[in-house]
Amino acid sequence: MHRLYPLWLLIANLIARLGGMVILLLIGHHFAPDQLAGYFTALATIGLAVTIAQAGCGPLLIRLYQTNQIKVTVGICTLRVALAFVATAFVITTTDIPLSPILLMPLAAALATDWIITGRGQLSQITLIAVLGQVAGVVIAIIAIATDSNLALFAIAPAVSLTSLIAGSLFALREQAPQQTAVSKLTRKYVINIIGFTLLAGALPNLDFVLLGQNLPDGARDNLMLAQRIFLITAAIIASISAALFAKRQAGLLRDIWLITPPLAITAILLFIPETLVLLFYGTTNADLVTLLRTGAFWPVFLAMISRQTLISQETENRLFPGWLCLALLIFSGPVLPAFTHEVDTMIVMQLRLTFCLILILVCHRNPILRSKPA
Repeated sequence: MHRLYPLWLLIANLIARLGGMVILLLIGHHFAPDQLAGYFTALATIGLAVTIAQAGCGPLLIRLYQTNQIKVTVGICTLRVALAFVATAFVITTTDIPLSPILLMPLAAALATDWIITGRGQLSQITLIAVLGQVAGVVIAIIAIATDSNLALFAIAPAVSLTSLIAGSLFALREQAPQQTAVSKLTRKYVINIIGFTLLAGALPNLDFVLLGQNLPDGARDNLMLAQRIFLITAAIIASISAALFAKRQAGLLRDIWLITPPLAITAILLFIPETLVLLFYGTTNADLVTLLRTGAFWPVFLAMISRQTLISQETENRLFPGWLCLALLIFSGPVLPAFTHEVDTMIVMQLRLTFCLILILVCHRNPILRSKPA
């Protein structure tokens, strides 16, 4: 990878994510906090369904594409579509999310072809797809504000997903040989390991906000979901950078710098001027929300460190499959934790759980008994 590639990558992702910040600015200053919290809660829940629909196989599909394993790829894509329908049906029957375009997001994620473009190393097209999606979201956000429509509000994120799906499909249909990458045979342990890590990475930005936030009082839960949208700006950047670094097999100091730098910048802002962010995005001086953001200031850094260790560990065979192990522990321990009455306590526990995941992945990777050979 060229030495300046990570810098170009960071700039490109910041430009692509600008649309998301514009959307948050637009709706944050127009809709009431309880409306926004309801929308963001629905997005977090749908985000988990999207993770399921993608079957944890994004990086695996990149490797399969790069090694031209067509039959396996088709099988996995078919599985993704089936899981999208199952996940959507589960959301409809077990939550109070209204019937709206937001329910199309798992299917759009299952059909997405970004793994083809990433496998080719065409970062400029990935960025363009993201920009087009965000432009569509901004347009729908403006319509939602002009019409004061709750239905249009719930159509913003689906507009981003569906536009990205259409644009990505058009780019993917262009005939072009995959970028050849030196990859050894994908063993069963490798496949299980990489899927577990991908599911973990996809679930982390939403899982605890849904699991631990559901028992909070209404006002506290609203603050938690409003804060999450700010945290997710960093999560989106980390996810995009991680995907590109994975496709390029970037290692060493450059990988660490460009994974950790954006979250560190956000952490500094959250520590020193969280009230500016709250005023900027939501037009309020909510003291509880400011305190919550400051309390969760290191959440982006913990997420970035887990992403870094995931990039290192997911291509190494491991007998414990730490990605799956972390995911299972997070899911099953969530309901047995004591119910919190304040969102700050919830935020502290979330960061402790991220720290636990990081330590567990590190231990599993460094233990020669558990770790096998690189894939």
